[in-house]
Amino acid sequence: MINVTYIGDTLIATKVTGDKNVPKNEITFTADLRPSFHRGSEKALSPIELSSTASKQWGTRGLMRYPGKGQVAAEGYVNAKFMEGQLIMVGEEYFSFAWVPIGYQIFFGRPSAELTLKMLKKAEESTVAKGRISLATGDLESMRRYALKCLEATDLCWLEEDDSDDEISLDDGLHFQ
Repeated sequence: MINVTYIGDTLIATKVTGDKNVPKNEITFTADLRPSFHRGSEKALSPIELSSTASKQWGTRGLMRYPGKGQVAAEGYVNAKFMEGQLIMVGEEYFSFAWVPIGYQIFFGRPSAELTLKMLKKAEESTVAKGRISLATGDLESMRRYALKCLEATDLCWLEEDDSDDEISLDDGLHFQ
């Protein structure tokens, strides 16, 4: 699960729930959303052209994309670094981020309040099971308030969906899930 915020024309995706490589509260990716006519001396990324079937499904002939940087790290948040990436807009309710050098992509969509609470609770239970913190009675209520704040106040909380246990390893010890 990520929280999306903006500073000017820069989208910043921060992890609300972490994983074994990049923990919660760390930036998972950023994207430059400046108007697409020119980005300084760089040319804008052209849209991804869709097949006629995909065009009908998504209601557009092309998917807008924006340059960005995605964070990767070895297990335990070791050797963290940012690499080239792209934010891809998929309709009005979905987007994805692709870590270009490793060919890895994650899709995001807006979660329901119930799913948000379930994911926060699961992440908290996982942290407790690993002995990192003790679960106090008020923690679940705290998570509920935080989730509702994300969903209602900022309206910018997004879900990182990936049920796959597939892992990609690089020669320098970095792992991606």
